[in-house]
Amino acid sequence: MIKCEIIHASLEAPPRYVAISYAWGDAGNTRKIELEGSLVPVGVSLYGALEALRQRVESVLVDERTQQVQLMTNKYSTAESVAIWLGPEADNSALAVDLLRVVADQAESPDKVSHLMSSRVGKPDMAAVVSLFERDYWRRLWVVQEIFNAKLITVHCGSTKLQWRVYQRASDTFSRHRADLDYYFRIGQGYSRRHTISPNQFQFSHSQVLVYQGPGSLPNLRSCMRLREGSLLEVLRACRWKLASDAKDKLYGILGDLPEEIRNEFRADYGPSVKDVYTGVVEYLLKTTECLDVICDAIHFPVHIGSANLPSYVPDWSHIPQTAAMGHKYNFSAAGVTKSKCRFLDERLNKLEISAIYLDTIDISGIAVGTLCTLADYLMAFLHWMALLLASLDNQTQEYSLKIQNDFCRTISLDQRLPHMPLNKKLRDYVNARVDIKFEDRRQFLQKHFGDMMMGRCFCITKEKRVGMGTGFMVTNDIVIMPLGCSTPVLLRQEGAHGEYRFVGDIYIHGYMRGKAIDQLTEGKREVRKYVLH
Repeated sequence: MIKCEIIHASLEAPPRYVAISYAWGDAGNTRKIELEGSLVPVGVSLYGALEALRQRVESVLVDERTQQVQLMTNKYSTAESVAIWLGPEADNSALAVDLLRVVADQAESPDKVSHLMSSRVGKPDMAAVVSLFERDYWRRLWVVQEIFNAKLITVHCGSTKLQWRVYQRASDTFSRHRADLDYYFRIGQGYSRRHTISPNQFQFSHSQVLVYQGPGSLPNLRSCMRLREGSLLEVLRACRWKLASDAKDKLYGILGDLPEEIRNEFRADYGPSVKDVYTGVVEYLLKTTECLDVICDAIHFPVHIGSANLPSYVPDWSHIPQTAAMGHKYNFSAAGVTKSKCRFLDERLNKLEISAIYLDTIDISGIAVGTLCTLADYLMAFLHWMALLLASLDNQTQEYSLKIQNDFCRTISLDQRLPHMPLNKKLRDYVNARVDIKFEDRRQFLQKHFGDMMMGRCFCITKEKRVGMGTGFMVTNDIVIMPLGCSTPVLLRQEGAHGEYRFVGDIYIHGYMRGKAIDQLTEGKREVRKYVLH
């Protein structure tokens, strides 16, 4: 029987204690402990953590956060150490821990690590690490600040006990040796994940799990702290793929990761609605950063209908999309150094008036690429987009056609650097084309340079014959504007009888991602207009 007593202590002069970090699990699955002489049911996950931490002879003083959200930062930063409980022994987890220790020990010897990877093909321990990195613990939002604020961390899984730095070092080593993992554990050799392993229904390969899940799923928040008020948006983005049982915790669960001046602006109050909490985030960022980028995180494709009834320009942080705002990810600066000019038109923050430059209107849009796609889906979209482009080039000069085709290639890669890839009207010429990419590497090349950018987006041609790629939520006659203080142009759709607009999403317009619209404004070729978003 696990026997506990409650001790009241001040965080200003705390005793030596261990803070527990664990995934709650099924609230209905409980076991009983003795607490102050009475039998009390606790979650199976907490029971397992207490069982792993208790000592045979002496008592162990532990802290479990319960509902004291506002004290989270102090609790985990003041603790002598933080104990991570991943859960009981399962899926050969003891073998996994042994392999993590070996990988960490050899981390500084790339040749040894490569040889180790090749030697694990067909062995159960690598699959065991994959299963360990897929555990529910790593998906929890609260984990981020529990680890971020800890002085010393020990990881417990079943009867194993390992220092956090070993887990972290092994994860970093997997990331550096991604090419080895892709080669030795590629899908064609039967290493695809045959079951659903994540809440968003994605299926990941062995290498993707080892690189991006487990410790690799925890964002590095140190760099965000340099952005002062802007660090709120950066941390929200970095933690967006983590899960919280309460939608408000998508904000409250990251407060401990933020500078003190931001923590003081937001109190963990569960009384206000989700809508009030999320619109309050937008209001704070617009006022403190004078930047409009936050609205681009309101991602509407694939179509998601939430219950909070948010204005179209307010991101739903409880929703986990598979795409991200392109301005932040690709470092665009379409509005140059301008500051946003905007104001709310009502107390409930339901309407936002922004100042922007009108650029164009969508004339033609291609089929949208979903977020759960195969290579065939990307190629089908590419063929349709290319057909639309070629149809628009009828009666054009060869010189103009070649320029537009080059713009098309740069557009669907979001103008990122990539090896030269000629476009030709006769697509069959590609079958025998001599290229510098090995056959087995072509899938990864297409995914990296095109697929990742195309996901959740569609190609478009504007009425003034500009080419672009934006959210798959776009339709013909959506307008393209360049808001002041925003990294990218955005799409709006007029709705209602009052001249108001719905925010549709961000968009890449070739030639306009580095301040061209602002230059044209300075030259008197364009003007600033006001748009009301609802």
